[in-house]
Parts: sequence; C-alpha cells; structure tokens
Amino acid sequence: MSEGGIYLYTGPAFALIVAATFFGAWLYQRQRGYVLLFALAFLAFALGSLSQMLLIPRDYGSNTMISSILYTFAILCLVEGVMLRRGVQGVDVVLVGLAGGIIVLLYYFYYVDRDLVTRIYIGNFGYGLMVVYASLRLVRLSNRKIMDRVILVILLLFGLHFFPRTLLTMGASDAIRDYVRNWPEGDMQGLSMKFRTSPFWQVLNFSLLISAFLMAMTLLAAVAMDVIEDISREGGIDALTGLANRRGFHRRARSIRPTGPFAPISVVYCDIDRFKAINDTYGHPVGDRVLQKFARLVEQEVRGDDVVARFGGEEFVMLLMRANRAGAAGLAERLRAETELTNFPGLPPGATVTASFGIAEWRPDEELTEAMYRADRMVYVAKRAGRNRVAADEIRAAGAD
Repeated sequence: MSEGGIYLYTGPAFALIVAATFFGAWLYQRQRGYVLLFALAFLAFALGSLSQMLLIPRDYGSNTMISSILYTFAILCLVEGVMLRRGVQGVDVVLVGLAGGIIVLLYYFYYVDRDLVTRIYIGNFGYGLMVVYASLRLVRLSNRKIMDRVILVILLLFGLHFFPRTLLTMGASDAIRDYVRNWPEGDMQGLSMKFRTSPFWQVLNFSLLISAFLMAMTLLAAVAMDVIEDISREGGIDALTGLANRRGFHRRARSIRPTGPFAPISVVYCDIDRFKAINDTYGHPVGDRVLQKFARLVEQEVRGDDVVARFGGEEFVMLLMRANRAGAAGLAERLRAETELTNFPGLPPGATVTASFGIAEWRPDEELTEAMYRADRMVYVAKRAGRNRVAADEIRAAGAD
C-alpha cells in the first residue's frame, strides 16, 4: 500500500480508537448516555469512511447510500450527545428532520437525477447546518463552565467549517463531473480510486481529520472532567440521605464569610430525639428510613443558598444564609413542629419522632467552628430542657436586631 493509501486510512483508524475509548468509558459509567452517543458517532464515521474507501458493498449506488446514512447517523449522534450532556432530553425533531432530508435528497440525486457534485453540496451543507443548529440551541443554555464554553466553540467551528471547505475545494467540480461522465461503465472501483486521489477528497480527508481530532480530544476531556467532578461530589455526599456529609459541608462553607453578601448567617444543629431507641425497637432499616424522611423535611425548609449536611448518625447541620438568630429560630420551630406531626415510614400508627435544635448566629469576629460549637452546645441545652424544642444562643452578631 502506498503512503497516500495509508494516509487515507488514518481518519477511520483514529475514529475507531476514539469510539473504543468512549465505549469503554460508557461501560464504566452507563448512566452517562451521551458517552455512548459519542462512541456511536465516531464508530459510524469510521464505518462510513471504510465503506467508501474499500467500496463495500461494491455496488456504487448501495455504497453511496450506506456510507451517506452512516455519516448522517454519526453527525446526529454527535450533536444529540453534546445536547444530552447539557441536560437537553429527548430527540430533537428538527435534527431528525434535517437528517432524513439529507438522506432523501442524496437518494434522489443518485437514483433519479444523478449528480455527484450536488450530492457533495447536500451532504456537507446539510451536516454543517445540523451542527450549527445544535450549537445555537446550546447558546441559549447557561455556559458558566469553561469546558461547556470550549465545547460550544469547537462544535460551532466544526459546523461552520463544512461550508467554506466545500466551496473552496469544489473548484474541481468540473473535473469530478468528467470523472463520472467519461469513466468506463461498471468500473466503479476505478472511479472510486480516482475520486479519492482528487484535490477535493484530499482536502476533505485532511480537514475532517483535523476537526475530528479537535472534537474528539475536547469531548474526551469533557467526559474525564465530568467523571472527576462526580467522584469529587460523591466524596462530599452522604450516601443514605443525599445531603452533604461533613466533608461536603466544610468544602461548601470554606468560601463563605459572616460579613459577605450572605450575612447575617446562622448555624442550626438538629438531633433526632431518642434515635437509638428507634433503631433498637424497629431495626436499623426503619431507622434509615426515618433519617431519609427527616432529610426531606429539612430540604423543604431551606433555600438554595443554604448549606445542609448530615454529620453522622442522627445529627444534622444547617448553615442559613441571610438569616439572623430570630429567622433561624423560626425555621427551626417550623421544622420541629413538622417533624412531630409527620408519619414516618416503618413506624406504627401513633409513633412520633421529635428533634431538638440548637442555634447560633455567626459573628464577624469568630471562625465558623466557634459558631458551630455554640450551636451544638444549644442542642444539649434543648435536650436537658426536655427535648423536642429549640434553643438559641444569646450571643448575636454586632448590629443584629
């Protein structure tokens, strides 16, 4: 095989390697459906290229349609995968319509009104339109993460490159028509080889190789960062309740200051009363369900900026933004009353669950750990006073009402 022949196979070989990499990543985390779509996109691209290069099937019409379907499927999987990664659920009907239109037109301009140049324009402009459309949909989403912005830029450039590349290289269109018009009838393999040595095909193959490389590296980096982010997030999540654990709480609280835009800030400690008796009487599975239900009650009361965590056992902590001592006490009282009135799963009718709460307002002149210590101390005050109550530290931030 000549060096030129080897060069032509570089693109599909690279695409197969990328497809295998994405597929392996998907096997590791199957909940990421977009990774499987990326694998299918690069696999379809590789198979489409090999179908054309090896002339499989040998019938030129069948070869044209099969390779075109594979290329179209590759673009569809790519853009659907990128959108799914950003949370866009469901198949986009516009993209499916564009893909179907491309296939229909390619069929028409082969079997009804055979015109190779028109098919080249339809395929390339159609694929470019699909990618640009998907990029514009992503523009309307929030792109705060740097990787999301990088993917958006690369995807948009990938879509736009189909247009100038095709226009610039189609200067050889007359020669391409001559290949088809003058080539001996039935010698499709010779025609295919001649076309693959044309300037259009050489530039096409090189530009696709470069753009596919950039797209693949960007998407692989995005998947890797997504996995790392999830692992990091899971390391700070309590597996039973879905709330932050102690590590996750301190990670989020690290950047918060008592004099910042969230001031005033209060700490609320809460402890489910006589939880050991619940475990001993009804079993640990029931105790786990009580913890899960209590966590949901807490989530219903807090706001998006608040930090909530289960520190272990039956102990929960809340860091309430823009809440002074009185505001935190009001929230704790609502949660206390709601807990007492709730029918917890697994417990017999009439069985009640109560909780004790301790509150401290975070002062500007102290560390968070000091405010947490004062709130924790107030829990013991509430316990000694009979449980099922709220106790607030008397020390308030300077200037607090």
